[in-house]
Amino acid sequence: MYCSRCGTQNDDASKFCRSCGLDLSHTTPVAGVRDQQVDATELDLVREQLHDEYEILEELGRGGMAIVFKAREKQLERDVAIKVLPFSLAFDKEFVERFQREARTSAKLEHPSIIPIYRVGKSGRVIYFVMKFLRGKPLSSVLAARGTLPPAEIRQILVQVARALAYAHKSGIVHRDIKPDNIMFDEHGLAVVTDFGIAKAASGGKLTGTGMSIGTPHYMSPEQARAQPLDGRSDIYSLGVVAYQSLTWRSRPTSGFRARTISSRRSRRAAASPRSGSRRPPRKPSPRSRGSG
Repeated sequence: MYCSRCGTQNDDASKFCRSCGLDLSHTTPVAGVRDQQVDATELDLVREQLHDEYEILEELGRGGMAIVFKAREKQLERDVAIKVLPFSLAFDKEFVERFQREARTSAKLEHPSIIPIYRVGKSGRVIYFVMKFLRGKPLSSVLAARGTLPPAEIRQILVQVARALAYAHKSGIVHRDIKPDNIMFDEHGLAVVTDFGIAKAASGGKLTGTGMSIGTPHYMSPEQARAQPLDGRSDIYSLGVVAYQSLTWRSRPTSGFRARTISSRRSRRAAASPRSGSRRPPRKPSPRSRGSG
């Protein structure tokens, strides 16, 4: 099932989201949702509205603010991904703004490691944008299958993602939600940053209310968790959490923790050394042991 807050895919038996800790007890599993008439209506309507230009092939997934379909662009004969705002949210001004902001923000960025946006549009009730279809898997799926990655492979991923973030930061854009689910791979194995849905241009208006933090709590920097002003360093912090998780597979959040709780725990506890295999940080030597020899 998909988390309605952050869009992370979880096992159907999960009680809490593995990324943000949201209680999933009232969330309908994807398999169950697809059997409902409401989804058939959504799919049929999307196909009807976009039929002239796109052949909708299948649903790839759904998150808190979008449904993603694989489609075939008829004129150029290429596969694309189409992100559609759920009809139930089409009347929610905040969600519409977040959805449109993602398209506007991503469309401004042209970088090999940032997913390109081909088109933004509205047809009847269907609010959508078209982006490149990535044939690889997200980093979260790779980690779930392999557990940890060798340092050389992690370094390559970090360099590619960091270069994409540096480019975005120079444009005044902070991603705000760097995590394994938002790092995908193309057919050549290149890491690609996706989902700028909560990004905010430095020159743009404020998207969230006062004191509200948006993002995935377990990957947030302390200042983001406290809803304080951010710059690119917050993304670098989140990328550091991704690196630690890739090395150790230990950064899965404690179920039910909120952003401020996780941030508070991190500020009081050092991370365990990836080499040590221990969950506790190494002890500092006592004053006596320092002078002994």
